[in-house]
Amino acid sequence: MPPIEGFTRSETLALTETTSNRLQYLEKKELVIPQRVGKSRRPTVIYSWEQILEIRAIKHLRQEISLQAVRNIVGFLNASGFDDSLRDKQLVVIDDEVFWIRQDWQDFPEKMPSAIKVSGRSGKGVGQYVLLVIPTLTEIVDEVWEAAGKSEVIDFESFKQRAKVQSSNSILAETA
Repeated sequence: MPPIEGFTRSETLALTETTSNRLQYLEKKELVIPQRVGKSRRPTVIYSWEQILEIRAIKHLRQEISLQAVRNIVGFLNASGFDDSLRDKQLVVIDDEVFWIRQDWQDFPEKMPSAIKVSGRSGKGVGQYVLLVIPTLTEIVDEVWEAAGKSEVIDFESFKQRAKVQSSNSILAETA
């Protein structure tokens, strides 16, 4: 049997530091749909590396906005023909409005990166800014590597082979 390309459900729970109910909900709402392997009543559920990062990104967004708003963002991106993954988007939350900062630094400083409103009600809370959102993709990758290093569920040597991106925190990668 060939090695598993992705991560089992228990590994995914450890890497994303989320709950089983949250994974079920994300699948039910078609935000993250894992692969099922086997034809038994209980097939093996496999999540890809990209899905691990997506779950982490959604977890960060949920600290600031509702899951309904997350679904609205994904719906907007999908309907507009953009890649609907959130793991590599820089989003800014201002009150209950969410903006996607599309960075194209080729023309900087003559042309600033553009912001696209992707969720929220316009006009509410003008002047009250809360800037945050999901961290950069590098930070999300580092979090997953850190969770793998601390987990008793994850075989770290196997994880290093299956993770698609190395941690930028070389100390963590070397010591674990």
